[in-house]
Amino acid sequence: MADAAGSAKLALGTVQWGMRYGIAGRGQPDSSEVGAILAAARAAGVSLLDTAYAYGSAEQVIGGLHTAAGDFDIVTKTLPVRAPEIGAGQCAAVEAALEESLARLGRAAVYAVLVHDAGDLLAPGGDRLWEILERFRSAGKIRRIGVSVYNPDQCSAVAAAFPIEIVQLPLNIYDQRFLISGVLAALKARGVEIHTRSAFLQGLLLMAPAELPPHFDPIRAHHARLGALFAAQGQSALAGALRFCLDQPLVDRVVVGCETAAQFGQIHAAAAAPAPAVLYSDFALSDPAILEPSRWPK
Repeated sequence: MADAAGSAKLALGTVQWGMRYGIAGRGQPDSSEVGAILAAARAAGVSLLDTAYAYGSAEQVIGGLHTAAGDFDIVTKTLPVRAPEIGAGQCAAVEAALEESLARLGRAAVYAVLVHDAGDLLAPGGDRLWEILERFRSAGKIRRIGVSVYNPDQCSAVAAAFPIEIVQLPLNIYDQRFLISGVLAALKARGVEIHTRSAFLQGLLLMAPAELPPHFDPIRAHHARLGALFAAQGQSALAGALRFCLDQPLVDRVVVGCETAAQFGQIHAAAAAPAPAVLYSDFALSDPAILEPSRWPK
């Protein structure tokens, strides 16, 4: 993959801009650093920002940098409800949060809105949330409607019930569940735009084996073996992990986060690095306790 093609497929995740995030996260950047990240990303051909109402102050940071962020498309996400049933109160809260997101971002419209927690759509009354998003689209405030999902079964259930146009899902060297299950291929066959997140598994894939917390003892040797393969080829874990995602033909965007412009420079370089000769299927894991950060010890 050429440099320009790799960068065009990248999207900037913004959760780190609004809150501390990730197993290896170092903290929120200030607005001047975010401005530098945006300038570097624009120069590299990146055109999409991924954010959410629930990402702390991330939407406000983007909106406050209107000149720097103005020519980026934006994907944001609904207020997570996580209620046993979606009633009038939950709908009112989601609608108000959507309007607030637009105000925070300083945008009359955004490229897409995803339901942040797919469980909200699958709960009784979840169709009422979809109707809200369709009204926003009819009003010209949203171009595409979709969902963020956590596992293939959840994704298949949502796709069977709603005409989703865009989906964000986890994909990385260790978490290949959407590839192996065929769900990714089924989505693409329906014309769904596919965005992936967690390319580095919240930084875990970039850590040395000795740095892994005790929770990851069961995969420490597995992790060391992958690192040794990359090292033998003179390849970094960053480039190996990123190229795995970028080289997936069914994937439209790979969402990656960074806290500094220097980090973005490393990501940009990794996107152009030679693809390592690794049989990635050998490194797929299936244990949700490892693959899903929500199950990690706090």
